[in-house]
This record gives sequence, structure tokens and C-alpha cells, in this order.
Amino acid sequence: ISIRQVYQAARGALERGNKRNLQAFISRIHWHCHFIQKFESECRMEFEDINRGFAALEKPIDQELVEAWTKGQTGVPMADACMRCLNETGFLNFRMRAMLVSFLTHHLWQPWQAGAQHLGNVFLDFEPGIHFPQIQMQAGVTGINTVRMYNPIKQGEDHDPKGLFIKQWVPELTDLPSEFIHEPWQMTEMEQELYELRLGVDYPRPVVDVAASARRARKWIWEAQKWPQVKSESRRILARHTAPNRSIRRRTD
Repeated sequence: ISIRQVYQAARGALERGNKRNLQAFISRIHWHCHFIQKFESECRMEFEDINRGFAALEKPIDQELVEAWTKGQTGVPMADACMRCLNETGFLNFRMRAMLVSFLTHHLWQPWQAGAQHLGNVFLDFEPGIHFPQIQMQAGVTGINTVRMYNPIKQGEDHDPKGLFIKQWVPELTDLPSEFIHEPWQMTEMEQELYELRLGVDYPRPVVDVAASARRARKWIWEAQKWPQVKSESRRILARHTAPNRSIRRRTD
């Protein structure tokens, strides 16, 4: 089924009600095509930051950190559960995909290229035109999008408060009560004995300090946003990819 067929069917269904949901769906179709066209017109973004100014942002690859991330062994329960679920099923919702990329590129301070291939290999719905622009957007290297850093602890508390998803995919934590399920490293030695979970043996200790690494990344990313070359590249990207699409959308509407 082509995108054109889907679009025409959705437009036809607008007359039969449920307009709000259908209009949101049609908007997603527009964005789908926008990102694929964006990738086709500047396909180097498979390998390089679309905003060349961010090339000066040093992120040396740490293979141990990348491997811990790809295997769901970072010691941060929500991040590990999401990665293990993705590795097993090939699917994860959008917010959790964004959280995994944010965790890799901000908290672990790794280049997005270090995780792009792994994610592309496991996504059942892999589409290069969506994949690479979205990863760069979540990594904060476009210069035209708001930088979003997802706190994996807060995401777990908000969306999996009882830790049911975490316990499903990280069975090492099955016996932990909800007060420790999102931050098991807060347990004392006595509590570890009580719940039969030895950190560093049965389940890893966190590979980074989540709060401290977020502060560091936020500082460096926002400083980079002010660099002259980043600003220059942002104007180039807007002129090439964004402004024309806005005018086309106005004519279409």
C-alpha cells in the first residue's frame, strides 16, 4: 500500500467524522514524507552530523559503554528494560526510542553513530529516511530543534511506576519493591542481602551518574548551540529543508 493510497483514504474518511484523530494521522504522513525527502536530499546524514558545526563537539567512543547500552546492561533499569525489549521484539514506542538515544548521546556522551547501526538492525520498522534524521534530532546535533534530554529514572517513574515493564525485561530485579525498582543502587548492603540482589554481581551498578552526566551534557550541548559555525549551519539547514516545506504546506492546505 503506497503512502498516496493511505493519504487519500484518510482524506476521504474525514467526511465521516473522527476528524481530530484523522487530521493528526495525516499530519504524521506529511512528516513521514518530509523526513524521507530530507534524507534523500542530504543523505550524508547517515554518517555525519547534518549540522557540520557539531563535528567540533568531542565525543570519543567508549566501546564498553556502547556495549553495555546495546545489551541492556547499563545498571539503569528503565534504559536496560527498553533495550532488552527492543532487542527481543524489534519494537519500542517513540518516547522510549527517544529516551534510549538521549541516554546514549547525552548521559553516556557517545556519538550517535555509535548506536545508529544497532538500532537500525533491530527496528522492525527501520526506514533510513526516518531513522537518521530522528537520531540526530534526539542527539541534539541539528541546531534547529529543541534539545531534549530524557531522564531514564523519571521516565520509569512516570510510565512504569510499579516497575512491571522493568521486571518483565530485567528479571534480575523481579523481587525488588517499587521504592528501589528505578534506582536499585540506592539500596544499602543489608537491603541487597534482604532482596538477594548483589549490585555489581547479579545486576550492574550504573555505568554513569545519571544526574551528573546530564548536567555535563546539558552544559556542553547548549554551549555548542552558540558556536558561529553551528549557527551558520542552522541557517543553511532551515533554508534548504524547512522553509520550502512550510510554503508547500500552506499552498496544500
